[in-house]
Amino acid sequence: MVVRQITQISILVAVALLTAGNCSLAQSQSGADGYCLDSSSSASTTASAGSTVVAPETTSVRPLAVTSETTGVRPFSSVAIDAHVSIGGIGFDVATPLSRRFNLRTGSDFFSYGTSFQEQGADITANLRLRSGHASLDWFPFGGRFRLSPLLVYGNNNRVVATALVPSGSTITLNGQDYVSSSTDPLHGSGSVDFRKVSPGFSLGFGDIIPRRKGHFSVPVEAGFYYVGQPGLKVAFTGSACDPTEPPAIGCESVDQDPGFQQNLTAFVSRNNHNLSYASFFPIFSIGIGYKF
Repeated sequence: MVVRQITQISILVAVALLTAGNCSLAQSQSGADGYCLDSSSSASTTASAGSTVVAPETTSVRPLAVTSETTGVRPFSSVAIDAHVSIGGIGFDVATPLSRRFNLRTGSDFFSYGTSFQEQGADITANLRLRSGHASLDWFPFGGRFRLSPLLVYGNNNRVVATALVPSGSTITLNGQDYVSSSTDPLHGSGSVDFRKVSPGFSLGFGDIIPRRKGHFSVPVEAGFYYVGQPGLKVAFTGSACDPTEPPAIGCESVDQDPGFQQNLTAFVSRNNHNLSYASFFPIFSIGIGYKF
C-alpha cells in the first residue's frame, strides 16, 4: 500500500517536471516572455488508490495581431497633389502624411490682372500681380476630413503697380491743391503697393487630399487668412506742374524742384497709406481636386 502511494506521487512529480521543462523550452525557442498557464488548479488531480493521473491542461496566450489601425501611418509614406482655384488665383499643393492626424502641405498660387481707366483727368494703367508660396501643417483633430491648419506664406510677391499720364492742360488734385499738367513737359506718375514677403496665417478646411481610407480622389475646401502687415504705398511724379492761378510762362515748375508739390504729395501718400491699413489681412478661400498616389 505504501509502495503504491509512493509510486503515484513519483508519477505526479515527473509529470509536473515534464510540463515545466516543455514551457521553458518553448520560451527559449520563441525568444518571447510568455506565460505557461496551468489549469490544474481548477481541474483537481487526485492521487488516491486506483485513480487515474490526469495531465495538467495548458492554455496558450496568442499575441495581438498587428494591423494598420494599431501601427498608424508612417511619415512620408505617400504623396498627394491637388489643383485649386482661389482668391489668390490658380494654384497647386503637394502633401505628405506625418502621422494619422497630421499632414505636411506646401504649394503656390498665381494670378494677374490689368486694366486702364481715367481718374482726375489722368490716364491710369494698373496691374495686379499675385505670386506667393505657402506651407502648412494640417491637423485633423477628429480623425475625419475636418482640419485646422497653421500656415506660413513665403515668397509673397503680391503687388499692385500703376502708371499715370496726365495730358497737357489737365488738372490733378493733391492734398486739396490743384495742379495743371504742363504743355511742354506733361506730368507722369507711377505708384505701387507692396506687402511683406513672409506672413503667418491660419485656415480651416474640409477634405483630406491624402485619404486615410480607400480611394485616391478628394475635393478639398479651405478658408482662412494670413497677416501681411501694413501695405506700403509709393507714389512718384516726373514732369512739370503749373499753378492754375498763374500764367503758364511763370507758373510752371518741375515737380522735383517744387517743395509745395512734394509736400502735398507726401501728405497724399500718408493719408492713403492709412486708408490701406484695412488690407493688413489677406483672405484665403479655395476649392480644388486632389489625387493620392
